[in-house]
Amino acid sequence: MLKLRQVEKNNLDQIQQVLNILNESYAKVSYPPSLNSIQQSAVVYFLLMDDQGAFVGTTGYKQVTPTLFETVKTVVSQKYQGLGYGKIASQAIEDHVRNLGAKKVMTTIYKWNSKMIQIKLDQGYTIEGFHPDHEAPGFDEYSLGKVF
Repeated sequence: MLKLRQVEKNNLDQIQQVLNILNESYAKVSYPPSLNSIQQSAVVYFLLMDDQGAFVGTTGYKQVTPTLFETVKTVVSQKYQGLGYGKIASQAIEDHVRNLGAKKVMTTIYKWNSKMIQIKLDQGYTIEGFHPDHEAPGFDEYSLGKVF
């Protein structure tokens, strides 16, 4: 089981945990997240905590319209990959936004992240588009969505 612990925008330790895992997992991505970008972002970030209180990863969302939410940056620490936490985290953030009133949830996933793409497809998402060079040359992404 995983618990979502909302990151407080003024809690530098929590933000640093998010930054560390994003930089670990997205080192080759063109955007380097920063303290300021997280604090000023419309994204609500969460720390993923296991039953023993260990930090497992991060996830988040932003509300696009009153009924459309986008989930972002669901990342499981390399130390915990392969244990099913990605699937659990994906479901946890989906459940969270549905409880907030989402009628549809969407996400974008880098094409090389076939594990998360498959998790989303297994959870009922459909591929809605492909975006070549979305963030920078070579950073191709799929967009996926699910209507509740």
